[in-house]
Amino acid sequence: MKALSVVAPWGAMIANKSKSLEIRSWQPEVLPIRDVALVQNRKRLTKCGEEDADGHVVAIVDIISCKPWEIEDCKFSGCDESDFEEGWLAWKLCNVRKLANPVTAVAKRKFYELANTEAIAVRRELGK
Repeated sequence: MKALSVVAPWGAMIANKSKSLEIRSWQPEVLPIRDVALVQNRKRLTKCGEEDADGHVVAIVDIISCKPWEIEDCKFSGCDESDFEEGWLAWKLCNVRKLANPVTAVAKRKFYELANTEAIAVRRELGK
């Protein structure tokens, strides 16, 4: 199962549908991307190979589009206009499926695959 880490509290905001845009400096190679496990963790991963064993899958999402981030998007991005910086990209998230019981998972940079045991636990939580 494909995964993407998001620093707290933004993962919970996405899971609760109060944030519908994820702001990144890079663009996915192909869109849309369906059924992405959103792994919330507490530290920003900035170095290649960096991981955080303290992550939790909080939701499964679809990433349907990517566009330049605009100041008007702040209300959908979990921030206010004072946080806006040009040059970032806004990923549109939809079909958010919140996990009632978050699943422990390692957070990594960029897109990555969950470990088999993590993916099985997520599917079980989703009732699949």
